[in-house]
Formats: sequence, structure tokens, C-alpha cells
Amino acid sequence: MSLLSNFFNFVFTYPIFNLLMLLYRLTGDFGLSIIVLTIVIFLILLPLTYRQLKSTKAMLALQPELAEIRRQHAQDLRAQHEANQALYKQHGIASSSPYLPLLVQLPIFAGLFFALNIVLNHASLAQLNSIIYPFLPQLTAVPNINLNWFTIFNPAWHISLALPDPTHLLPLLTGLVTFVQMRMSQPNNAAEIKDAMMQVTQIIQFILPLVMVLVTIFIAWQLAAGLALYRMTSLLLNMIQQYFVTGLGSLLAVPDFTAILAHANNSARNNMPVQQAQPPRTSSTRGRAHRKTASSRRRRKPSKKNR
Repeated sequence: MSLLSNFFNFVFTYPIFNLLMLLYRLTGDFGLSIIVLTIVIFLILLPLTYRQLKSTKAMLALQPELAEIRRQHAQDLRAQHEANQALYKQHGIASSSPYLPLLVQLPIFAGLFFALNIVLNHASLAQLNSIIYPFLPQLTAVPNINLNWFTIFNPAWHISLALPDPTHLLPLLTGLVTFVQMRMSQPNNAAEIKDAMMQVTQIIQFILPLVMVLVTIFIAWQLAAGLALYRMTSLLLNMIQQYFVTGLGSLLAVPDFTAILAHANNSARNNMPVQQAQPPRTSSTRGRAHRKTASSRRRRKPSKKNR
């Protein structure tokens, strides 16, 4: 376990820490250093996302063909999937996972977490300089990791970037940016959606970002504020990138909840069992039924002789 930890520190934690300290020497602001670090990481990962961006643009252009495939194979999901794959292959679209950039960022996120922990553990100046690479300038003082940007609104809003945000501003802002970025990544085809099942899918796509917002806020609430700042900056950069792919996407689109409720009511009404109408019972009919019932009772009643 120690060997694995040393390997992770050597590959991720120490390079991120050294770059962060170098940026701090240049900017003099720890929060600004994290933002510049995020931009550097974003540019490094940009070649990995370039192919995915091209595929996303091509898939947006194929939305009418995909809608036609859904219509033709509405009852056969396997045939629908095979037709989609054939269409992608015909246009040279590689079906890569949209979560690949996120998976690549996970070790970087963990490396930043441990790099902040080095400062969080109140390391001395000598300990910090021992981690800095020999070809980089040494620190002359322990970095000031306080973020004072929000003190213009409230003098008490001092945020230590190595501790959970006591004001909860950064977690809430990160959750808001998460929702905006996810809605921008969803294409706006609300006007073309007439099928009820696709309308339900649209509502699910609206609810899913809300769930991710809660998860993001919960995680950012617990971890160091510097991580929330890194995540928020990364999402803002993704929003700028997404704007040139899908524009605003579904950000301004609101699902038609009334249409879904009306469709559900119609389906429930159509699925109700139809009761067969029975003719009204007249007085003569009731009399015959009563005499028939009394006669059957007399036949079932045993006689005294048999008893």
C-alpha cells in the first residue's frame, strides 16, 4: 500500500503541488493559483476531448435520422440500437464514452486534494521546500491559503481553501454551475418531440441535473474549499467549450409537464376495464327471481321423514 501511495504522489500529488506553488509565487494569491492551475489542466486534457466534441457535433446533425429510427423501431430496442450504430458507422462517428474526460480528471482531482492536504497539515517552510523540485524557486514564507474575494459582500466571509467552506458559497455556486453545464450539454429538440415516451425522457433529462446538483453540493460541502473552486472553474471552462458545440442547448427549455400528465390520464382512462351494461331489472323480473330462489331453497330443505 505504501508503494502505491508513493507512486500516486510521484505521478500526481507532487507535480500538482509544485505547479501550484510556482503559480502562487507568480500570482501571490492561492485562489487565483488554483484557477490558473485548472486552466492549465483543461488545456492539457483538450486533445482528449477534441474527438468527442467532433462526434457530438456530428450526432447533433443526425438528430432527424435518429428520430426516424426511433419511430420505425419503437417496439424493438435492439433493432433501434443496431440501426443507430449502423448510422454512426456510415458517418464515421466513434461511439466513445462521454464520461472519459471525467474519469481522466478523477486522479487529478485526488492529486489536488492531497496537495492541499500538505498545506492543511500545517507543514513548516522547510517541509514544503523539501517537496519542491530543485529546479524551481524555493518558498520564502508559508503560503496564505485564505480566500478573501467575498469579503466585499460580508467582512466575515474569509474562506480557507484547505478547509470546508464555512460560508457554503463555493459549494452552492458549484452546484448552480453544474446544473447550467449539464443542461447546455443536452441538445434542445423540445419542439420536435411529439412522442409521449420521448417527452418522459426529456423530463428525466431535466431531473437528472438536479440530482447531480445535490450530489455536487453534498461533496463540496464536506471537502476542502479549494476543491470546490477547482471544480467550479473546470465546469465554467466546460460551459465555454460546450457553447461552441451545442450553444445554450436545453438550458432555456422547460419540459411540458402538463402534456405528460394529460397523456398519463388518457392512458389510465383507456386502460380501465369496460363494464358490460346490464338491462334494468323490472318488478316482474325481480318477482320471477324471488320465486326461483324460494323454490330452490325448498328443494334443498330435507324432509322430517328423512331426518
